Amino acid sequence: MTSALSRLEWRLKACFCSNTILADFSDDDYFWSGQNIRGRICLGLGAAYGVSEDVILDVAALTQLLHDASLIHDDLIDEDSQRRGCPAIWKKYGKSKALLIGDLLIAKAYEVASDSKVTDKIKVAWTSEISSAVSTAISGAVQELEFDTTETAVILDEYFAMASRKTGALFALPANCITHVVDQTDHIDLLSEIFLNLAVAYQIKDDQSDFLGTKSGRMYSSDLKNARPNLYHILINFHMSTNESFSFINDYHKSLVEDSIELAESLPDQVCDTLKELLFPFIELQRSPSSNRLMPVGS
Repeated sequence: MTSALSRLEWRLKACFCSNTILADFSDDDYFWSGQNIRGRICLGLGAAYGVSEDVILDVAALTQLLHDASLIHDDLIDEDSQRRGCPAIWKKYGKSKALLIGDLLIAKAYEVASDSKVTDKIKVAWTSEISSAVSTAISGAVQELEFDTTETAVILDEYFAMASRKTGALFALPANCITHVVDQTDHIDLLSEIFLNLAVAYQIKDDQSDFLGTKSGRMYSSDLKNARPNLYHILINFHMSTNESFSFINDYHKSLVEDSIELAESLPDQVCDTLKELLFPFIELQRSPSSNRLMPVGS
């Protein structure tokens, strides 16, 4: 995995350096200081399905390029000045240039797909998956901007719909691309459901970090400042106590993970084990503020 991750970083840097505009940003820490969970997911799932490392690296690279584009645009919309402990791209280079860099990274992802040494049939499938993921993520971002926190009866349904689109679409993309390579498209619906559940669980973790002020690389809680739908703020505004809201959200989070575990059991053992090893620790919630115990992600 370590060797493959090094190759992935080299592959991404090559993507930047092959473009005269992106080359100026090839050494910016903003792009290289993340946890690289998406790269790990791609490499782990690809290996579990027996895909060659060169093809896996293509999927990992296009996924990361799209993810970086989404972060740049996200920071721009929210006017967050920091991410991962680094200045946001718009803060460092200006809003106009940040918008164009994000757009260029999306175009670069399509280029990686078209240049990959896979069959034309797979390239067409990847292009379709990228288009669908980008479109769905944008619809989720729009839904976030228009989120209605007044209808308490459907708040979880709205939250799931928003988070599964905004976060889940790009989360599920590499799995969908890999299944096309190995002609296991019957796994797509199952993997998509797993990744959508886990993406919402991750969004809850992100909300919790923002609520507690522990989000790495941020100087302040941005959700409240930008009036973004944070599940913790929403429930407390519904007159839940902090302990009640944490308990309620923990139960909801746990149900998402348990559903994902149950679904994963239907996949090949190596794929199931990869998901458990890579993803479940990544989405674990922090300690409850009222106790010293970790908030579990599932049994």
